[in-house]
Amino acid sequence: MSMFDRPRNHEPIPWRHGTITTPLYTAATVYAGSLAMDLATDGTGLPIALMGLGSVTGIVTAAASRWFRTRHQTGPARLFHTAFTATWTTATYAWLTWASYDSPWTMASAATVAIATAALTPAYAVDRYLRHDIIAAQWAEEAKQNQVVDGNEWERLFEQAGARGVKVQTDSFTTRSGYALPLKLTSTPYNQILPMLPMIETKKGDLRTGALDLRPGDSGMASDAVLYVSTRDVLSESVNLPDDAHPLTITEPLTLGILESGEPFEIKFRQNSVFIAGKKGSGKSVLLHCIISVITRCTDAVIWMIDMAEGNTAKRWLRPWVEQWKDQHGRLIDRPILDWVATSVDEAVRLLKASVAVADGRARRMPGSKIRPTADTPALIVITDENPVLMSCIPEAIQEKVSGIKKGRKAAVDYIDAAQRGTGPNTGGGEVMSQYDTVIGGRFPKKAEGQFVFPDYYQRVDLSKLPGNGAFYVLDEQRSKTGMGPERFKGYFIYDDDEHPDGTEARVIEEKAVERWDIRPDLDKQSQTDAEPYGYSTRWEDKERMAWLLDAIGLPTHSPAAPGPTPQGPARPSRPSAAAATGTIAPLPSIDSYLERSQQHQNQERQDTTEPQLDPAALERFLTEAENLTKQAAVDLIKPKKDRRHPRRDEVTDWVKAAADDGITVADIRTRLEALYPGETPPSDTAIQKWFADHPNIVKPGRGIYFWADEPNTTGE
Repeated sequence: MSMFDRPRNHEPIPWRHGTITTPLYTAATVYAGSLAMDLATDGTGLPIALMGLGSVTGIVTAAASRWFRTRHQTGPARLFHTAFTATWTTATYAWLTWASYDSPWTMASAATVAIATAALTPAYAVDRYLRHDIIAAQWAEEAKQNQVVDGNEWERLFEQAGARGVKVQTDSFTTRSGYALPLKLTSTPYNQILPMLPMIETKKGDLRTGALDLRPGDSGMASDAVLYVSTRDVLSESVNLPDDAHPLTITEPLTLGILESGEPFEIKFRQNSVFIAGKKGSGKSVLLHCIISVITRCTDAVIWMIDMAEGNTAKRWLRPWVEQWKDQHGRLIDRPILDWVATSVDEAVRLLKASVAVADGRARRMPGSKIRPTADTPALIVITDENPVLMSCIPEAIQEKVSGIKKGRKAAVDYIDAAQRGTGPNTGGGEVMSQYDTVIGGRFPKKAEGQFVFPDYYQRVDLSKLPGNGAFYVLDEQRSKTGMGPERFKGYFIYDDDEHPDGTEARVIEEKAVERWDIRPDLDKQSQTDAEPYGYSTRWEDKERMAWLLDAIGLPTHSPAAPGPTPQGPARPSRPSAAAATGTIAPLPSIDSYLERSQQHQNQERQDTTEPQLDPAALERFLTEAENLTKQAAVDLIKPKKDRRHPRRDEVTDWVKAAADDGITVADIRTRLEALYPGETPPSDTAIQKWFADHPNIVKPGRGIYFWADEPNTTGE
């Protein structure tokens, strides 16, 4: 390798370059520079003051830079590096200054440069020796990244795994996490190669589990594919949330982490309903904090939040406002960074109704087909943490969520929901789940528990094997259309505990809120009017509704003299009512009226109740009939029952269980029955499918393959 072939910012390893080539190249460059300067100034030179100022600045800058870059070395080595840099830069600037006032074209001038080079060369050799381990490590890493891909080896690995006709193209390229191999598929189709990737990883020998990712080619042709090979374990890294706090817009994708390929993971929250599923401790709450941190930087978005975990996520963002902190400019934080927060079922339903009312109002008023968010008409983002608390048992909440997701898309009202499981009861059923544009899945203890998050990719996606917290799969419309399927990413990390490991108070979230509190806009006046029938203007004034926040922060709460009914928002009108237009709420009936009506109802029941007259003969007939039925039932219990189950049904069930993660098809079942029991007519496909449908532990995520689930499926989905 010659000097001109070395990578950028790296020095050549061969010793002859370090002691001969590099000093000669540097001296030649300096001498050529003096010749060019002499020609440019016609031999008159530059002003001495300008030359002196430039020389001193250059020497100080070079020495300071070298001192900083060698901070990881020992003290004596660091001093030598800095002194050597100051010496050779001083000699260089002295020569240039002298050459500008004398002729560099003489032999004496050339000899001066040669003598200085000879004097500094030994010092440069020492300088290199003190850095030999650093230089060697740089070149080793560079060689590893630029190693030539052996296409023949990869083709052989595909062939050994059972994928025939896979040709590796010559135009491989590097990525941020490894390299990529364009493939030409001539025999085995794309979908059949996907299950072979784990076997190829094993046969390769130097790859971790999950390092291979096969994706369709950009051409869209079935014969084109790209194999991404990851030599960097992105999912095991900890990537902190950047400290940036400059304003953003909700109309552009926002960055939440890093894809396994090393590229930034971006998601666009406009016209995008998002569902996040993951077990407790999977990093779901940290991801929500990251989402809040980027949306609160948007100048055209407002957040409403339903936090059914007792407000644990929301309270951290509201603390600076409640405790009247001041920001970095000394300004009092006089409004909450989250525009509305609900922590009870009643308040959550109220908030959901208000979001639907905003969507309805905007739909009536918008001049075009959809609203483009601005600071004057911001997007409304409704975030729900612990979504199953509402979706599993509150029909009214399910109804409003379905309506909101369907109507809000064009009205700049979007939803982000988080849950610990992805099954139907936790999401509000299939009608809600089908409306999500983007699904994010975190870690689950068992593979079967994550099957409802990505049901169409059960063979490719195993959420139980995600490494560590903060690692997720994501599937959006683009990844579905292109056939790429769920892609893994590592979310940004933000410290969300109340205390540091040493016991000191942690206020990382609160500091993010202080940096962003004045960026978000207010909800537009017309939308405020739409939400007013559901208590929008009093959401932070009614101490009963914000008692959870005062209690969480440790401030005194309001204690009413006498208990009253829980405030409820009125039913959403089909069209704007007079009350909604004026921003007032019709008064609710008093508690005395409810008590009075209850007493009247009890008196009416007492007056209408009379004792019926029994006929002795009818009573005797009834008792005789009951005795006969009891005797017959006893006889039926003693009489042996005929087993109507198919004799092979239990055996077939055991085959499904034994298939484990590979699964089994109905055709496989029939083939095996015909081989084991020749001459016996096997059950029909319909009969076998009914056996599997009736069994609580047998599931079919898709594509006709049945799997055994350790936990019974009691949802009926």
